[in-house]
Amino acid sequence: MNNSILKIAAVSGLGVLFAAGCQDKEAELLAPKVYFENVESTITVGDDVTEMTLDLQARLTSKTSSDVNVTYSIADESVVETYNKKYGKEYVMFPTAALEVETSTIPAGDVYASVVKVDMTGLDAISGKTCLLPIRVNTGDVPVIDGADIAYFIITTPVKITNVARFSNNYFKVPISPLNVFNEVTYEAIINVSSFGNNNTIMGCEGVMIMRIGDAGGGTVPKDILQVAGKSEMTWSGNPISTGKWYHVAFTCNASGDGHLYVNGAEVINASFTMSADLTANSADYGFSVGMVPRFKWGTRPFYGYMSEVRLWDVVRTADQIKNNMLSVDPATPGLVAYYKLNGDLNDSSPNGYNPTDYSSPVFETIEVPIAIGGSLTGE
Repeated sequence: MNNSILKIAAVSGLGVLFAAGCQDKEAELLAPKVYFENVESTITVGDDVTEMTLDLQARLTSKTSSDVNVTYSIADESVVETYNKKYGKEYVMFPTAALEVETSTIPAGDVYASVVKVDMTGLDAISGKTCLLPIRVNTGDVPVIDGADIAYFIITTPVKITNVARFSNNYFKVPISPLNVFNEVTYEAIINVSSFGNNNTIMGCEGVMIMRIGDAGGGTVPKDILQVAGKSEMTWSGNPISTGKWYHVAFTCNASGDGHLYVNGAEVINASFTMSADLTANSADYGFSVGMVPRFKWGTRPFYGYMSEVRLWDVVRTADQIKNNMLSVDPATPGLVAYYKLNGDLNDSSPNGYNPTDYSSPVFETIEVPIAIGGSLTGE
């Protein structure tokens, strides 16, 4: 009998504790907290805009009987790095922003803080980049909501490519050597075909890993079909490339043989491909070339048309990285071996400085309509 009474008492005590715990948790959930209503905003900067002002406003989840003072601060660059890692982005910290004031008040009986201005300058200096400006809110009066205490402003500027290279029996060799060991690779280029030969070289090393259009001279691939060939083949069958149209083409592969082909930022093939650590075929003197295979005994296989943004990487770029950086990429991005913008010269924009010495220079032209992926030279 006593044991039963003790057990009931114990259970009753637990029930009281559990109820109290629930009430505490409910009170915690209902307690006013500070947060940003919009945690992410995208701002597209128009032409010739050099300065801009943003409105910043935190809020409470519920009203309070006394004022709540909040403090804003521009978060450090590590926040941008964490954001990039989490979402697979390559944003850079926006460098020239300042808060007009750092404090604001949410009046008693209200939920919105007074507006604070954020001044952004130097917008003309970030052309072609996507920047991230993270601003943090804090207060000692009430808690903040984790995950909503930073407002991320994504600042983009339109990339306008109007200077391009026109190839017609022209080429340049990327001066890498067998010492450049590739365990992973990414090829990228923007192309616009004027006319098709039997085999149209975009970039790469013949017999090892080359991205081209067609193999009709001695093979069976129609002259307007995109292909990556070498020790393996990946062919975008049934999808002819059109003349007079801009395409972004990319190919990635790693030592495990995972090959991916992308067109206009979308993956079109995922298949096995045999990779080589040496992309030069140095013994045959073919080398890594763009626009043609110079001195190839079975024909030089020239590309006829326009190119821009030719890039060689020693890393596998992700689908998002490829899609989000078709028109431009930060030359300091890790893994970028060589980067030819082809906007007036053959200079390598990467830190490696692989400026070609073996070349037959294409003609550099100014086009009236900026490159638009999927668009035409005339904008029609």
